[in-house]
Amino acid sequence: MKKNKLIGSLVLVFSLGLILAGCSSTSSSKKSVNQQSKKTVTVATTGVSYPSSYKSKGKLTGFDVDVAKAAAKKLGYKVKFTTTSFDGLFGQVTSGKADLIASTTAITPEREKQFYFSKPYAYFKYQVTVRKNSKLTNINQLSGKTIAETAGSNQITALKKFNPKIKVKTYDDRDTVLNSVIDGKTDGYSNSGTIIAAIIKQKNLPLKLLKGSYANENIAFTFAKDSHGKALQKKFNKAVVELRKDGTLSKLSKKYFSGMDASHS
Repeated sequence: MKKNKLIGSLVLVFSLGLILAGCSSTSSSKKSVNQQSKKTVTVATTGVSYPSSYKSKGKLTGFDVDVAKAAAKKLGYKVKFTTTSFDGLFGQVTSGKADLIASTTAITPEREKQFYFSKPYAYFKYQVTVRKNSKLTNINQLSGKTIAETAGSNQITALKKFNPKIKVKTYDDRDTVLNSVIDGKTDGYSNSGTIIAAIIKQKNLPLKLLKGSYANENIAFTFAKDSHGKALQKKFNKAVVELRKDGTLSKLSKKYFSGMDASHS
């Protein structure tokens, strides 16, 4: 009788052990799922560049910001943004402080030597804006003129390649650049014609676009040239394709660029 009671007790203990183990496994599994659902990517952007990355009522928004959010959502990521000047963006990913850049970053041969890029999510043409009362009408009249640019922007190299006689003066952010043109400290400012047109309209600036464009640019997410960056590049490539296919890129472009669709080349 005692022997039977002992066996029964052992069976009970063993059964409880299995139940607890099962609960532990389930808890561990749920914990793993929760951890996976909370994956986060840190995105570097300027936060001062209307209409691509800027703050409205204290909240970060803009074309690049919304595209980054939409792409991350497709991949099951949450997004954390970090802001800095344009020329400081690249150091954010090389130092590992950010996983990628989403700030109207153009793909160039020079940059491709140091970074990975996703498939383009926008296509722009470079133009130049000047004061409304300027006698300049065409980009072929810029010899000897001073064009303002944000430090680190691709337009600096493109302008010098287009016309070596153009002088370039750099500033830390786009607002300062535009003010330098309006105040007469510089003769003009160059960026995507799509972006400039949206800025002039939104802020009712006393500026006009010169006729002609001198270069094209493909805008993409930027990643560090390492294994982590390569893995993210592949994932975001897939997201960009899906966002173009379902019309999200076109919708966001029209929203921020005054009805213009920059999602196709």
